[in-house]
This record gives sequence, structure tokens and C-alpha cells, in this order.
Amino acid sequence: MRSKANRILVPVDGKAASEQAFHWSCQMARNTKSELHAIYVYEVPLELPLTSEMFSHEHYGEDILARIEAIGEEAKCKIHASTVYARRAGPAVVLESEERHMNLVVVGIPSKYPDNQAKLGSTPMYILKNAPCQVILSREQMPVSALARN
Repeated sequence: MRSKANRILVPVDGKAASEQAFHWSCQMARNTKSELHAIYVYEVPLELPLTSEMFSHEHYGEDILARIEAIGEEAKCKIHASTVYARRAGPAVVLESEERHMNLVVVGIPSKYPDNQAKLGSTPMYILKNAPCQVILSREQMPVSALARN
């Protein structure tokens, strides 16, 4: 059965896993003539108002989205990129997927977490459990050195 993913949302965070998921999503969007949306979520600490743009990594998300737009341009894929301010990334991604009527959310996850265990983080788990549309988890490719140890 073929999916009707004509509106794809990819949350990006500057890590290799989200960039790889975005590369894959560009190919899918180009092949299916889908709209591709990328968002970076600024997680605002509780002590600051959500409308606050006055915390240390204010421009970090803009830099990440500039990189994502360059990847899209290289792949000849039109991107709608934006930032969102929220307390937690998972609920923000789910809300964006609802409000923008997305058919698919593609979430990049690392192959291993710092404790060297393969597991799903709280943000991907929240999106997987709560998104109103199809969700694809795109696990980052394992480094060759990690494959040799297994």
C-alpha cells in the first residue's frame, strides 16, 4: 500500500541523525512531489517566557536551518523552514504536525546514546505516541568502528 505523504515534517536539531533523516526526506519529497517542512524547536527554560529570544543559543537554530536549506537546495528540493519556541520539542513537533496538516513526520534518531545503549529518547517517543499522522524513525547509520565491535 502506497503512503500519501504529500506534506512531510522533519524536526532538525543540528545532530547527524536529524541531518541524515532530512537528506532521506529530501529524496522522498522530490520523488513524490511532496511539500517538505523543517522545524527547529528552541526549548525555552521554564524561568523564561515562551516569547523570550534572550537565551544563549538564540542563533543556533537559524544556523541549523540555513544548513538544512542548503541541503535542500543541493538536492533540488524546496524547503519550508521555521523555528518554534516551546518548553519541550516533542509536543511542539506534534502540534506543528497537527496545525500544518502533515501526513508524515520523519524523526532522526542516533544509532547509540552516550551510555552506548541503543534506545529511543523522550522526544522521538513522544512524537511516535502522539503524532496524528504517520511517523518514520530514521536511525543514524552506525560508524564502521561500531559495526566491527559487534
